Amino acid sequence: MDPLFIQNSVLSLVLGFLIGIQREMHTIYSHKTKDFGGARTFSIISLFGYLSSWFTSFSPYFFLIASALMGFLLIAAYIINSLATTEKGSTTELSALITFIIGAMLYFSPLIFSVFITMLLLFILNLKEKIQEYEQTITKQDLGAAILFLLMTFVILPILPDKTIDPMKLVNLHRIWIMVVLVAGISFFGYIAIRLLGSTHGIGVAGLFGGLVSSTAVAMSMARRVHENGFLVKSLAVGIALASSMMLIRAGIEIWVINPDLIHPFILPILIGSLCGYGYIAFLYFTSKHENIPQSIEFKNPFDLKEALVMGLLFGITLALITLSNRHIGASGVYAVATVSGIADVDAIILSLSSLAKNGLSPVTANYAILIAILSNTLAKAALVFFLGTVQLFRFVFTYYLISVGSFTVTALVLFSS
Repeated sequence: MDPLFIQNSVLSLVLGFLIGIQREMHTIYSHKTKDFGGARTFSIISLFGYLSSWFTSFSPYFFLIASALMGFLLIAAYIINSLATTEKGSTTELSALITFIIGAMLYFSPLIFSVFITMLLLFILNLKEKIQEYEQTITKQDLGAAILFLLMTFVILPILPDKTIDPMKLVNLHRIWIMVVLVAGISFFGYIAIRLLGSTHGIGVAGLFGGLVSSTAVAMSMARRVHENGFLVKSLAVGIALASSMMLIRAGIEIWVINPDLIHPFILPILIGSLCGYGYIAFLYFTSKHENIPQSIEFKNPFDLKEALVMGLLFGITLALITLSNRHIGASGVYAVATVSGIADVDAIILSLSSLAKNGLSPVTANYAILIAILSNTLAKAALVFFLGTVQLFRFVFTYYLISVGSFTVTALVLFSS
């Protein structure tokens, strides 16, 4: 007997058994009285899929007939189950159909594909409870925002012209929209993480993922909360520091996506600055009171259409200002724009400089201007903590900035001058 036939027959039974046992366990834990099938049924379905494909070497239409028979069987099972129970669903029947295909794939393709699809199916089937949890958290607006992201990325971006559209050659809609999609995408990831994990789970979660959305918003919120929870000043400093730590990482991602050649002198400074900063955060954490107070920070969904258009306008203005400053004033004008722009928003200036470094702006000027923007934004956040928080909180946060952003700056200056 052919060893390959024996191997695939046994494997089809095993793969079908795994899917079937998952369905049986789901039936038990969901307190259902019955379902379409269990471990034995799914094992037989998978074996039937393999045998029906194997028989195509003797009868070319056998697999088509077997597939049609399987389809009718599953339709009948769905109708019977729907009439017999109040809970209507087709997950088990669809899983059985995929199990049949998995068995057939053992004949038509390498076995690794069948194993991969089985693992993927088991993963999806086990997600039900988590999905139900997320359904309670994710709102209709969040779903709309995700659809808007896909529209912005795969519909609007490809049709925008990748060239300047004005006489002064300042406005490139394609370049600007790439920036909007990138920044909103990073922010949206942090926003969804906060929605799923919940900022009420603690200062650390709110700080770390909130920093992807807006480290400034985190700093403002936690600085205000210190007046209510003064005994947790170190914990609040940890939250602000974690949010600020994402700025360097976020800046690195933005530079790398827009201009990969420009990221090289920033890799080591970002790494050293982040490691030094996280070392100080660890010190604060282990010497602070570990009480888990909620941090219900309100973040705007970054994929609101109006917000995206305002962001695009901001990026367009920043690009134009840097281009004009470089043309008529030189590097000093670019540095001035970086200083002012960095106070309010570091994303627009970093992305604009990264983009223009590929189109006429000196990479050296871009490097120093990015460094200035990061320092400007850091000082702005420190000022917010000072005025909104307490002296003790400011001391901890400012020490973090000195260690993290300070080591980042020193390393960057050494590399820039070498």
